[in-house]
Amino acid sequence: MDAKARNCLLQHREALERDIKTSYIMDHMISNGVLTVSEEEKVKNEPTQRQRAAMLIKTILEKDNYSYISFYNALLHEGYKDLAYLLHGGIPVISSSNGKDSVGITSYEFSSFMLVLFWISVRTVLCEGGVPQRPVVFVARKKLVNAIQQKLFKLSGEPGWVTIYGMAGCGKSVLAAEAVRDHSVLEGKF
Repeated sequence: MDAKARNCLLQHREALERDIKTSYIMDHMISNGVLTVSEEEKVKNEPTQRQRAAMLIKTILEKDNYSYISFYNALLHEGYKDLAYLLHGGIPVISSSNGKDSVGITSYEFSSFMLVLFWISVRTVLCEGGVPQRPVVFVARKKLVNAIQQKLFKLSGEPGWVTIYGMAGCGKSVLAAEAVRDHSVLEGKF
């Protein structure tokens, strides 16, 4: 990451750590291909929201300019326009290196890059069957998710149903979305 972007991120680190909820931000960054699932797990393992945000920022600081841009766009997309505004001045010029010298890209090329990031996000959503993002307050229920996935796998390509039932508001839709978030389930059953 270039110095300007790094300094901007460090300068506004405290405000970012205090205010962001990481789950949706990370979903965007994974969709853009700048954050890995293992990095997401590392962030999720932190005990508090602020510590998760701190770990995400630490991870971004170890990455390249594309990560900064992806983070900035995720903030905009998730309604953190005030925080994105703080980072706007640090948006790096994307450059490519051919060994000796690097050439900054034009604003047209930057727009093209942003369009590519957008299409990567759209493609990911389509691959996930339009699976909604996790809610800000998310309770992981791995046992139930695994049970739903196992029932889907038992269908073995045959038409069938897996029913999730419960009282209104207990999280049935979120549970179903989490169960089909796994690409192997989507590819094999949908």
